[in-house]
Amino acid sequence: MRLRMICRKTTVVAVTGSCAKTSTTAFLGKIFSDRTTCFVGVHFNSRRPVLRNVLNVKPSQRIYLQEVSGGVPGSLVSLMRLLRPRIAIVTTIGLDHYVAFRSLEAVAKEKGHLVSALPASGTAVLNADDPYVLAMAGRTKARVLIYGRCEGADVRATEVEAAWPQRLSLTINYQGVSARIKTNLFGDLAVTSLLAAVAGGLAAGFDLETCAESLQGVEAFERRMALKQTPNGIWFVDDTLKAPYWSVEKVVALFEHATAPRKTLVFGSFSDTSGSDSPKYRATARTALAVADRVVFVGKKAQYIRKMMTPETEGRLFVFDTPKESARFLVDHALKDELVLVKSNCLEHLERLILEQAGPVKCWKEVCSTQSRCDQCEASGILANGV
Repeated sequence: MRLRMICRKTTVVAVTGSCAKTSTTAFLGKIFSDRTTCFVGVHFNSRRPVLRNVLNVKPSQRIYLQEVSGGVPGSLVSLMRLLRPRIAIVTTIGLDHYVAFRSLEAVAKEKGHLVSALPASGTAVLNADDPYVLAMAGRTKARVLIYGRCEGADVRATEVEAAWPQRLSLTINYQGVSARIKTNLFGDLAVTSLLAAVAGGLAAGFDLETCAESLQGVEAFERRMALKQTPNGIWFVDDTLKAPYWSVEKVVALFEHATAPRKTLVFGSFSDTSGSDSPKYRATARTALAVADRVVFVGKKAQYIRKMMTPETEGRLFVFDTPKESARFLVDHALKDELVLVKSNCLEHLERLILEQAGPVKCWKEVCSTQSRCDQCEASGILANGV
């Protein structure tokens, strides 16, 4: 009832997808916050935190932007009854929740509830580069605004450049108008999020120039491919918030054309895998060795890599049982301007490998369910190490 009263003057914008939804919400929140009053619900996207956010939306706020997750079948149906969005944004379809859905079609069906909930006067913002998302256009009578790299997209990216040490830059085109955006992002995976954010801004009534201005120099959301330079001059790509197996290869591919004195890829445990784990970890090791100088596996799943440690991989492939051991290895063998990826699921908190570069970390739990970053946790002992 509270949100229904608020919605008379507040535009509700909802964002979902298997990946890129947090970054999209953060980028779009920047566009909205620069120009109007808004409430942004980002990252914490299940029913309970969404309900808390609803209670905190003020009638004076013109826009309520909320990231939503469909982790189990039917979860988005009840959320849409609550939110009643006027603008729905869908990013990509993947198998982040394999156990719950088992197929891309099932995931798409769930995410599509967001689009189905739109009124005829609303707008569906859909990814033209993902056929599962694009097909959702048939589930609504609302206006459809599509974005992507492909020809025919209403909001289209061209002239994408992102080979490290260059940061991501791209030109976004809409209705004969173009705008160049230069970001502080690593690689080109964020193109989808940037396009979705701009399309969301356009759907809300802002022009292309306004959207582009807000995204100049934009940085990644914490622990989502976030760039960090340590005091000893190492560049880290912090991707420690989630690690669904289906997305790992896309991240590894970003390092193929990167230029650095040395490239190191560090992996913790993957999530949302089906069948046997060992072939997947070994396949990742082979793919990573093809583009990087050093490949490191950390934790219990690293055991699958030990058989690959041969004379041919000596000095390039490393296995550590604990995060603390791997952190010490990275500190002891640091190289200025080296480029290091750290990718893991959130429970392992491998961002500590980066924090250790600036000073000793006290807490080395192998699994921790605390959702806050380690540099915000008193147990770490490093609340301000400067990374």
